[in-house]
Amino acid sequence: MVAEHNQHCEQTLMFTDIVGYSRLMGRNEAMAIEMLGDYRKILLSHIEQQNGQLVEFIGDAIFARFDSAASATAAAIAIQQHLQAFNEVRDKKLPPLQTRIGLHKGEVMLRDGAVFGDSVNIAARLEPLAVADGICISQTVYDEIRFTLSSPAKRLGVQALKNIEQKIRVYLIKPSGIGWRDHLFYFLRGLNKKIVAYRYPLTVCLLAFIVAGFYFIPRWLVPGYAANYVEIADFQNLMNEKGDADYFSAGITEAVRSQLADMRDVYIVDAKEGIHAPIRLEGSVQRLGDNLRIAYRLFRRKDNVQIAGGKLDGTYQDIFILQDRLVGEIARYLADEFELQNFRPAPLRLTGDVTAYDYYLRGLDFLGKPLSNENVDAAIQNFNQSLIYDDTFSSANFGLCEAYRLKNEIVKYTGFSQDAEKFCLKALEQGGDFSAIYASLGALYRDSGRYDKAIEYLQGALQKEPDNLAAIIALAGTYALIQDNSTAESLYVSAKKNAPKNWIVYQEYGYFLIRNGRYEDALENYNKVIKLTSDNVRTLNNIGAAYLYMGNFDKSAAAFERALELEPSDVAYSNLGVMYYYLGDFERAVNLYKNALRLSPDNIEYLSNIADGYFFMEGGSGLSDEYFIKTRVAAEKNIIANSADILPYLYIALSYIHFEDFEKAKEMLNRAEKISPDYVFLSYVWLRLSVLERNDENIIFFYKKAVESGYSNKTILSDPYFSILKSDKFLAFSKK
Repeated sequence: MVAEHNQHCEQTLMFTDIVGYSRLMGRNEAMAIEMLGDYRKILLSHIEQQNGQLVEFIGDAIFARFDSAASATAAAIAIQQHLQAFNEVRDKKLPPLQTRIGLHKGEVMLRDGAVFGDSVNIAARLEPLAVADGICISQTVYDEIRFTLSSPAKRLGVQALKNIEQKIRVYLIKPSGIGWRDHLFYFLRGLNKKIVAYRYPLTVCLLAFIVAGFYFIPRWLVPGYAANYVEIADFQNLMNEKGDADYFSAGITEAVRSQLADMRDVYIVDAKEGIHAPIRLEGSVQRLGDNLRIAYRLFRRKDNVQIAGGKLDGTYQDIFILQDRLVGEIARYLADEFELQNFRPAPLRLTGDVTAYDYYLRGLDFLGKPLSNENVDAAIQNFNQSLIYDDTFSSANFGLCEAYRLKNEIVKYTGFSQDAEKFCLKALEQGGDFSAIYASLGALYRDSGRYDKAIEYLQGALQKEPDNLAAIIALAGTYALIQDNSTAESLYVSAKKNAPKNWIVYQEYGYFLIRNGRYEDALENYNKVIKLTSDNVRTLNNIGAAYLYMGNFDKSAAAFERALELEPSDVAYSNLGVMYYYLGDFERAVNLYKNALRLSPDNIEYLSNIADGYFFMEGGSGLSDEYFIKTRVAAEKNIIANSADILPYLYIALSYIHFEDFEKAKEMLNRAEKISPDYVFLSYVWLRLSVLERNDENIIFFYKKAVESGYSNKTILSDPYFSILKSDKFLAFSKK
């Protein structure tokens, strides 16, 4: 007899299956078999690329194993991305090829190619929990990949799996993006697991949810209402009868946000701002021929309790009427929820021509897509087409202003900046939303270094509307850029008095204080933001930065990790990378910086940070050189766009310092000093130059200046570039 070889080890297991395969087999067996062949070819290629091993085929399912959770997750994400690309070029008359994937890491026994153990059953049970195009992973997988994951993720909480004794904490990854229908799917699963077992299509789930009415819990039972915040997500486009994606949901979202913003004592936030407000509004729009359906859901995040939901039907010609009815209904429910006087927002008057509005919505749709020349040009074309039908349509002119401003960001051509200015001024003449237009003009002038012009237009906005918070904050920020800190601070303090429950005031004031090295004061303002909006990702990142500058690495890491857990973003990845850099884990720091760079390409800070990380990694000098050159090229482009911005000069100086071209580095630093002599980061770069030049006198001078500007001793001494400060020569001084 041949002895059986048993091996106990830890593996990450993958189970997959094709969505709707059994139904397709019953309808068209030949097509189903052909799809199965394509499916297996795609999956096996990515499993092999990540050094995974196929265990077995089980009908339309695949069972594979990997040595690490990172490689298994990378394979799963690549599979979903490949299938998405496959479906895009596939004949739209054919059913899409979609899969669900489950991943679990745990102890298994390997015997002659077979895999045994409870971990196998857990992985198999996770797969059906995923939505189409989704990946469900267990806590053991998430713990390994959480800091390197760049795809959208959602916590599904603790799940009871069939025939599994222990309960498993589960997360959903969906590379194509987690939409509101995915959230609804899991909400319904938690609400009634028996309903989920029938696996209705998501559109039917949506209708069932709306028909179900709403579940009311008195407001006093729901904690955390420091202020009346409402988070509004972008309304989603559902498919029309031709299978084409419609484009006009952007206009619905814009109308709802702008009209509800007029409600007194209600604060509207954009879901993309990274704030998890206690009340959230989601919705969808569907066009069927000339008929239009708008559905919405207003709910509390706490336990996903619905406040209201409904749908409005009409013809596309009635879109303005439907929008006003929608806003009126939502405003009424919000007034009841927050115990406010009933409020009926004024109708939004855009244009009387539906065709002009249609082209305007097409333009908005292209503006909302990833930034590219093609998308911006398409937006410009549609806005111009809109003006052919109604040349007095101010929103279309404002759309052109925004499109040309984005065009200028891509191409860095001053002519586009001038075009943006021209269309903004025209929209202003036509009576458009003056506060938005003034703010856009102010940003346009500020970003091009024309600060006097920015101040002029922002002050003009305040003359017409003295309490316009956006204009006050933009004006304060502009004064801060020209180093008129006393005027800037007086504006921030005044804004706090006028809007004591608006998080944006405290957020922007806190950023101003950080730039001036006043970290304790900044934290006081940021803590106020957290009281108002507890899951504010942007503020958590800023809290982490403040603690980092103060040298409190434990509190800094806690804030950064919480922000990354709530919402993976370039800032969150970069901040956590800085933490690992200071802790000496340069490989992990570089990986986090690269995740940040993937989300924000050409960001000079992330490029420079990657270069720094490679510099201290064994064998990384060549890559460090490469990234410092990339930093300089990107920073020089930024100077062309705005010669009054200090940061590009500082990052170019760091690049020259790295290559020991000290004269050019000093030239950049002197130019930066003329822009803002007290800028916190400036003293850091001078210190780095002094250390590399081995100029003891300058080392002491700029070390002292860095500490005076806000850097803590601990932060400076944790930076490997400044290890010389720990030597006997400087140790006594650096401990002061």
